[in-house]
Amino acid sequence: MLPELAEIKSRRKALGITQMELSKQAGVSQSLIAKIESGNIVPSYSNAKKLFDFFEMMHKGQQLKAKDFMTQKVISVKPESELREAIKLMEKNSVSQLPVISDGKNLGTISEKNALEHINSGDAEKVLSSKVENVMEEAMPQITEDTPFELISSMLAHYSGVSVVSKGKIAGIITKADLLKAMISKKQAK
Repeated sequence: MLPELAEIKSRRKALGITQMELSKQAGVSQSLIAKIESGNIVPSYSNAKKLFDFFEMMHKGQQLKAKDFMTQKVISVKPESELREAIKLMEKNSVSQLPVISDGKNLGTISEKNALEHINSGDAEKVLSSKVENVMEEAMPQITEDTPFELISSMLAHYSGVSVVSKGKIAGIITKADLLKAMISKKQAK
């Protein structure tokens, strides 16, 4: 089922294109678009579908992708580092988790929550001097730079972050904080 015909004019204006530009892109006549927008004609299903397919294609093309809002400076820790170092690094950079990376590969994640659980479960000094690889959790899910905003948003409902991979190496990271910043800037751009 197609959206209401009245949406054609508002969608066209939202894209900032003329009736002539829309006609060229969608493959329908400019006069047909003018008649639809003025309410003087009801187009055939196929012509209406061409217009709405074009709007959908434009919408998908304008969606934010991971590369548009990922944090490129990935603060990470090595698996052989002490847990104490990882905690200091999280505190210094005001982050709640760090990917555990070796040779550009994401091996796991260390988080404040995970660190506290291990510290509270045993000899604190012994735990603090243990290797990150012995207390890390599973790695964040990996996505590509072209992963759409909506998919990332649904993933972050279940994970604290995702790592963005390009050519087999970590190129960035996206956390819930990055997602919120992107949502705010997306709303302000409208």
